[in-house]
Amino acid sequence: MSSGKKQKAKKDDWQTPQWVLTAIENRHGTINTDPSQGPGTEIGDTRNYDKNDNGLANPWIGTVFCNPPFSMKKKFLEKAVGESDRKEVGTIFFVTPDGTDTKTWWHEYIAENANYIWFSYGRISYLRPDGEEVGSPTFGTAISVFGETTDEMLEWFDNNGHLVKTIRP
Repeated sequence: MSSGKKQKAKKDDWQTPQWVLTAIENRHGTINTDPSQGPGTEIGDTRNYDKNDNGLANPWIGTVFCNPPFSMKKKFLEKAVGESDRKEVGTIFFVTPDGTDTKTWWHEYIAENANYIWFSYGRISYLRPDGEEVGSPTFGTAISVFGETTDEMLEWFDNNGHLVKTIRP
């Protein structure tokens, strides 16, 4: 593997810190599907797809939390938009870089489809697969919400960052 591929693989293995997942489960409810489960993690109670299972090829159900490999974010966003229209899927919480500066995947998938977008105060520190903190990426992180969530979840987002509600005519 070239050093570029090794670097990308390392960055693709960053895990969501437990405090984010706990905030969602305590305020929104149980996460049912994790379509991009990292090594050694298990957050979904029904469907967890790792690299071998291919969360892009399998259906998602219930409440979904997706922190995809960022090198594949566009493919996972396309899947999320399609899955959000299925009656078996309630709400999708989707982690991405907060890349709003150019017309790209952000505008095509998030701005056009997400109901809410949360920008954290400060950068989120992620974890390696072994649970040790790797620190923050060189960019901010956003969690986009496809579908509806509880008032408690919206209040938590608002108290812990900047919450944007998408308004469409």
